[in-house]
Amino acid sequence: MKASDGLLPQEFADLCGVSKDTLLYYDKIGLFSPELVAENGYRVYSLDQVHTFDLLLLLRDSRLPLKQMKTYLENRNTEEMLSLLRKQSRALKEQIGQLQTLCQRLDFTAQQMERGAQCALDQPAIQQRCEEQYMVVSVASDTLHDRRARMTAVRKFLRLCRGKGLQGDYLRCAVISKEHLLAQCYDLNYFCVRTGRFPGPARHDVLLITRPQGQYAVLRHHGAYDSLPQSYDRLMDYIRQEGWTVRGNAYETELIGYICEQEAANYVIEIAIEVGR
Repeated sequence: MKASDGLLPQEFADLCGVSKDTLLYYDKIGLFSPELVAENGYRVYSLDQVHTFDLLLLLRDSRLPLKQMKTYLENRNTEEMLSLLRKQSRALKEQIGQLQTLCQRLDFTAQQMERGAQCALDQPAIQQRCEEQYMVVSVASDTLHDRRARMTAVRKFLRLCRGKGLQGDYLRCAVISKEHLLAQCYDLNYFCVRTGRFPGPARHDVLLITRPQGQYAVLRHHGAYDSLPQSYDRLMDYIRQEGWTVRGNAYETELIGYICEQEAANYVIEIAIEVGR
């Protein structure tokens, strides 16, 4: 190739849709160099190099580190190239799946917060609820009244969830057992994460529970956590007055909380108690 037939760095960069600095950096690290260095020192690229550079951009955009790309180019062959392409394709598909899951979690959390902002507050009602699965960890009674112990328990729980690939939704959830409800004790029995999947068997310190489909007495508490017992009392009175009986656990979901509001008085926490006739 004659120097007059080639492309200068800026021309080649414009043709490939990258900056001149990127092109010069790739040349500096030995990843992609011009086909010719002219006698006057000008670095000249050929049109034939466009296809090769486009493939490098494809690998870069698939998040292959430049160091690995350079190693491959120094020892390239067809078999290695096929292996590399397939490996990057698998990695991207996995990332797509993770991003889709993240979008679902964000959408669900936004929907719950919108529901907390728009729904009637402090008004008990009977509602039909679908089945939900929760990954839970039990809470010792002394943990609830010790902030440091409570935070330690929450951190432990989140580590266990992440270790199982369960990120859950960005909402505080908890469970109070039927036995506690009937005894008018509203201390939490479990911290929990809502999840539709559970990879592998549960560990001894983590449980999986299912909230059954059915009728629930529901009240959306407006205020701080320390005033929750009054809302529980009100909802339990409503259940008795309407001729229902407590059939199962209570499920708490923080619709609007610390992440949204600076003032605890503005929190919205949904209480749903399984009931029957």
